[in-house]
Amino acid sequence: MTKSTKRRRTKKRRPGFFEKNQRLFLVLGLAAFAVVSLVFLARLEEEPKPSVVSPVTKPPVDYTGKVHAEVETLLAAMDLEPGSVQRDLDQSPARYSVAVEFPAPDLIAGFEERLSTIPGDYSVRLREANSLTIEKSRVTQIVIHFMPPAPGFPDGPLMTIIMDDLGRSPLTAEMLVSFAEPVTFAILPGEPHAVQVAEIAHAADHEVMLHVPMEPQGYPAVNPGDDALFVAQSDAEIRRRFDLLLGRIPYVTGTNNHMGSRFTEDARALSPVMESLREKGLFFIDSRTTGQSRVTEIARQFGVPTMDRDVFLDNVAEVSAIVREIKRLENKARRQGSAIGICHPYPETLEALRRELPEMHGRGITVVPVSVLLQKQASISGMIERGQ
Repeated sequence: MTKSTKRRRTKKRRPGFFEKNQRLFLVLGLAAFAVVSLVFLARLEEEPKPSVVSPVTKPPVDYTGKVHAEVETLLAAMDLEPGSVQRDLDQSPARYSVAVEFPAPDLIAGFEERLSTIPGDYSVRLREANSLTIEKSRVTQIVIHFMPPAPGFPDGPLMTIIMDDLGRSPLTAEMLVSFAEPVTFAILPGEPHAVQVAEIAHAADHEVMLHVPMEPQGYPAVNPGDDALFVAQSDAEIRRRFDLLLGRIPYVTGTNNHMGSRFTEDARALSPVMESLREKGLFFIDSRTTGQSRVTEIARQFGVPTMDRDVFLDNVAEVSAIVREIKRLENKARRQGSAIGICHPYPETLEALRRELPEMHGRGITVVPVSVLLQKQASISGMIERGQ
């Protein structure tokens, strides 16, 4: 008989303490981590932040007084008469008006050398006739304008002939300086030989003017050039462009307009031009390309010497027609005491002038640079004001 076999039951293992409380330990661990993190962050906040020290900026040194002292040194070296210097130092730029001939080259060279030792990138500009311009980083700071004593004016009627549109040909310039009477040169700044023509004129004691391109009524069909002044430009842009044009031509004593029938009618647009001319001691001759020009009005507001053109000599480019206009200009000079004619470097104009200019003196007419007419005008105005 076989024994029955008893099957053993496998006892179930009870879960241990840690297994039983696994979730509890997980929660406690997370809570502890959170507490430690909060404590660490709190300590970070408690630590003092390093103080930020602002850099000490020194105020820029103003060398203006030293520059003015050098100006006074230059004037003292010229042995001036008492009362011959007018100082307008509250203007911007500051201005000295000196009733004396332009200083000798050695005085200018010494002044430039002393100025170059002053920090601030100071320089001296000599391009405008009778003026020294002191610039700092190419911005005008001081203008010294020298006014030579007024010459004795010739007796009888005076006449000026301005030749516009010069600068294309040195040959034309050489022909003009060979004439018996002094023709005034008005040079377009954009022409390829503009500087050379100005140098030819200056070497022969002929007056040099900047012929300023300005917006005409017919623009854009009639185009004065990309470097012209336009009424749509801001005051600052007109001033910037005008000063750049002036900087292209040496020995300039004044200006007149090339085209400009639209621009010269606009008082606002003319103002920055006149402001620059006043600072530099230059004049403006109105070519009168429009009957509505505001040049005389605005120039006088700014104290800029000005006169109007009386006759265009070569509207008809024929020798006989130009000769007739020259005679008409002479008659105006006799009636008014002076007259200004404007012409252009056409072959016919050059031939008419070659024929007529030698005859002027015999006909009682004196041809003079345009600045002489302006000086005579100022002299007459001064006598009227003094009641003489």
